[in-house]
Amino acid sequence: MMLKRVLFLLCVFPLTASSAIANGFMQTELSASATGRGNAFVATADDVSAAMYNPSGKAWQVGWDAQLGYLVDYRNSSVRLAGGVAPNLGLEPNQVYVHAGWMPLDGNIGFTFAYTPMYYLQNDWGSVFGVANGVTTLRVDDVAADAVYAWNSSLAMSMGLDWYLSDINLQRGATIFQARDYASFGAHASLMWKFLPGWSLGVMARSGSSINLSNAGRSLKVRLPDRVQAGLAWQVADRWRIEGDVTWARWSRMRDMNLRSSAGAVVAANPLAMRDTVSFASGLVWTWREGTEARLGYAFEQGAQRAQGMNPMIADQDGHRVSIGFGGDAFGLHLDAAYSYTFYPKRVVTGAFAGTYRDRRQTIAVSMSRHF
Repeated sequence: MMLKRVLFLLCVFPLTASSAIANGFMQTELSASATGRGNAFVATADDVSAAMYNPSGKAWQVGWDAQLGYLVDYRNSSVRLAGGVAPNLGLEPNQVYVHAGWMPLDGNIGFTFAYTPMYYLQNDWGSVFGVANGVTTLRVDDVAADAVYAWNSSLAMSMGLDWYLSDINLQRGATIFQARDYASFGAHASLMWKFLPGWSLGVMARSGSSINLSNAGRSLKVRLPDRVQAGLAWQVADRWRIEGDVTWARWSRMRDMNLRSSAGAVVAANPLAMRDTVSFASGLVWTWREGTEARLGYAFEQGAQRAQGMNPMIADQDGHRVSIGFGGDAFGLHLDAAYSYTFYPKRVVTGAFAGTYRDRRQTIAVSMSRHF
């Protein structure tokens, strides 16, 4: 009884937490079903989007599953200077994601596959701070594949590889740098343990990767963060389930995004003031009937950029996220839809790009899944 009380407190603590989900320029929304519950999903992972959140969850999903999803993002970002308010002209993209997996009925080894736009950065402050700051567009897609092993009926593990497909467009005054990289890799591992009736523990660890983008004798290195996520989920009753997640991300390994010549000289300096982040997220799911769910979520996002010395090429700040979602079976498919809104309190930044920064984000996520 005491153990259950302790685990309950650990699980619901994120509902009142006052700091932070790792952000940087990582795309938090990776599936409609997870978006609706605040992306607190690592200990549940009960649909095919487990392929990205926690592939070990596929061990309890027998057969073939496939999912196609679409994300629509809206953003309103600006900075207040002495002369007034100026907008960030960078636009958020609309993005496609794919998840798939297979687990045999009479075996204990399966696999998952995922294609996800995991990191995206688009900021244009050229009209605010002049052409010296210019445009920064960076996209990093993740192609992930995992082998899943069901140790027994209550414990499963997975190991996999990440293949990163990267594209950058950097404009600093007269300097324009465009490059692609399709040869960067990382690794990850996960587990899910259903240690008590109605309870599950999930852990997902993903290594960072150093992406080297080069073109015409110039190069730029992007250091993606190491990340570890852990969560607890509790089936409170037949119809209610809650989950709380904690995430750590090592953004401090990314100290700059300097453009360099073949001799190593800095062509365009882009120093960063990044810090490691620790996060909490929470979700609540109500099962109306089998295959049909309503979802709510809340998280508090901590920006990886420090206020002192912040570089707006990564316009990243603390914020509150709320979300709502719904999923159900129709026409032989499983359909999910979710909406999230993130409010970022105004942030006063000092240094070369001093000002009061303001940001708002909205995301609409939809997907359709099929079990074979």
